Amino acid sequence: MAFMPLFGAGFWIYKKQERIVAWLGRRKPVGMKDYMTTKSPNYIFENKSVKIVVIDDNPGDFPLDYLRNTFGQVTVFDKISLSEASKLIGYDLIFLDMMGVVKEDPKYGGLQLIKKIKGLPDAPIVVAVSGARFDPTASNYFEMADDVLKKPLTEIKCEEVVLELVKEKISPFKAADTIDSEILGKCKNDREKNKINALLFSFIEGKIAIDALRGELLNSYRHLDTSLVISKVQRIKNAYAT
Repeated sequence: MAFMPLFGAGFWIYKKQERIVAWLGRRKPVGMKDYMTTKSPNYIFENKSVKIVVIDDNPGDFPLDYLRNTFGQVTVFDKISLSEASKLIGYDLIFLDMMGVVKEDPKYGGLQLIKKIKGLPDAPIVVAVSGARFDPTASNYFEMADDVLKKPLTEIKCEEVVLELVKEKISPFKAADTIDSEILGKCKNDREKNKINALLFSFIEGKIAIDALRGELLNSYRHLDTSLVISKVQRIKNAYAT
């Protein structure tokens, strides 16, 4: 009967598929993106995972109650010092009024502040905002910003901008790509690359603490950007935290 060979071939392919899947489950991942593909559950973006800062001398120009109800954390500064820029580490997006918010230089300090923000580990997205008194398109202040908006900001506009800019930034797959590129570009050989990846996998699986990971990277792999790797692997772990 003609269908018997076809049935036999189909069964053989099915059994081979089982073995391939089993092999994929046992093999060691070759990088962070590969690890996530084989080991981690599907990632779902949650609004409540987003952390926002508003830096503005007139916070009433923002729909703060709406932002707080929509996103996970909203912190407000009406003034900030350049020396306090490290307080912004860990946030995803900053709405920044470039005028009147920097204590050391209310008029021109905005450019220095945005430079400091962009130099932070896993730097937040910066949305520069201004009132009608100041045209953002005519100022060098805004050249380093990721987007520019006029005040006052509506609820819909705020949400659109946040989601458009933040979704990709906080994706753990984007973070994995960054880690893989850093390791691939700076590792001496495959052996070293595998050791670093094993450390990162152990952290994600809760086998080592963040301080131990940081210490090992600083002691043995100083040629890597430790701050970058730490910030990105934390983002990956946090994305799947229950």
